[in-house]
Amino acid sequence: MKRLLLFIISIIFVISLSLSGCSEVDRSGELREFLSANEDAFSEVFTEESCEFSVFTDYMNKWAEANSIDVVFEGDHSMVLKNSATKGYEDEPDCVFLCSFNTENPHSSKDLIATGQTALLGPIEHGDITLAITDCADGQFVGIDEIPEKYIKCDNLINLNTGNNNIILTSGPVAAVSTFHNSSKDTESTYAQAFEIKMSIPEYTDPFDFVKGNSYPNPINTIGGFLASGKSTGKLFDIASFTSKSNKGYTPYYASAVVVVDSNHIESFQSRFEKSYENMAEKFEKLEAEFEYTMEETDMPKKVLSEDVAGNLVSLMYTLNTGVCQQDEDSGLIYSASYIESVNATNGTLDLVVNIRARGESYLDSLSTEYETTAGLCSTTYKCKKTGRLWNSDAKSRLVSFFTSAVPLQGQIESATSLRQYENDIIAKDMPEQNMIIYTFEKGDRKTVLENIINFLDPSVQK
Repeated sequence: MKRLLLFIISIIFVISLSLSGCSEVDRSGELREFLSANEDAFSEVFTEESCEFSVFTDYMNKWAEANSIDVVFEGDHSMVLKNSATKGYEDEPDCVFLCSFNTENPHSSKDLIATGQTALLGPIEHGDITLAITDCADGQFVGIDEIPEKYIKCDNLINLNTGNNNIILTSGPVAAVSTFHNSSKDTESTYAQAFEIKMSIPEYTDPFDFVKGNSYPNPINTIGGFLASGKSTGKLFDIASFTSKSNKGYTPYYASAVVVVDSNHIESFQSRFEKSYENMAEKFEKLEAEFEYTMEETDMPKKVLSEDVAGNLVSLMYTLNTGVCQQDEDSGLIYSASYIESVNATNGTLDLVVNIRARGESYLDSLSTEYETTAGLCSTTYKCKKTGRLWNSDAKSRLVSFFTSAVPLQGQIESATSLRQYENDIIAKDMPEQNMIIYTFEKGDRKTVLENIINFLDPSVQK
């Protein structure tokens, strides 16, 4: 009841502020008051405890009603609010702000949501302004696909994010899918005992999110590295199968390998696995995340991979360069990175898929050439399918020129491109011509962010 009362008081305060907009006042100063009111109201309703997205939409509906904002779309994992153009400014360029709400930890979204709410109120005179908010749980963009295209398509789209620095991203990375293939007839094992090694991690994690330092170990790399280390130390075993499960664009969340071990090496094989498990337990403890990593006896398979296929698989696991592949030693800027998306070694066939992202074509080509060499050394065929740049803004547009001037780029020009996944990647699949940027800002600079946005939206500043 106390939270509801405080929320109503905050809403009344916001309404009183909105009435002052009729007089000639410093709009930037007024919006700073709005920002504080929005943050206070948010903090009273949302804590670090998880909640359903419907709880958030209820909150936003009340806020919209109090501020004469229209809710034009509401889905299970997204909503769209609109502040229609003031009279006489209907032909001004329209703008969409995009931000996400974390249902797993709502309080962490306070700065972002409050900034988006306040930006939606805009300057005293403005064209159409839209705020699209999506559900982002466990790093999965479950909301952006839900919003109809007509609410996203606009003259200028600004994806708002909070981070450790202030930067304007103007394009996504160039990407490619590499495949390694080998096949040969299965054979029978001469060894005695079969084991299944399984690993599972949280289902959704961006393999290209290196900024947060929260990338989970890839189950394929973990099991593959364990098998490779076993071969390198002379452990005798056959590989019957090696498979994985993943959602496209995310680190595989499951991998499994069935091996048949020589009876004289079972004890040492199990001992080596225990060390591998302890290593994973230490990593996941730092990540504060749950995982499963087991090795259990299983039924003897009828066939195992041929020595050639199994050997090539182990060689790939041992030599394939994934993760951060090319990086500037001085600045730490990552030029290219990759991850193993899937492995399927069954019925005599090996197929391994690697996704690559790079800041430019030259970096991608360099890594692909390295992979082609690795494939040759591991006696596998190699194919690389380029998918182009995932999204790109119009470098000549006012959107880009204004914000890159307001937030000067620090460091190398490649910094304007991110390898991480963003909603922009998804938007560009259906709307490749959409002009958009990503505005990432430190939470302490929210007022400066608002000032930049208001100046961009203000028709008197544009002319």
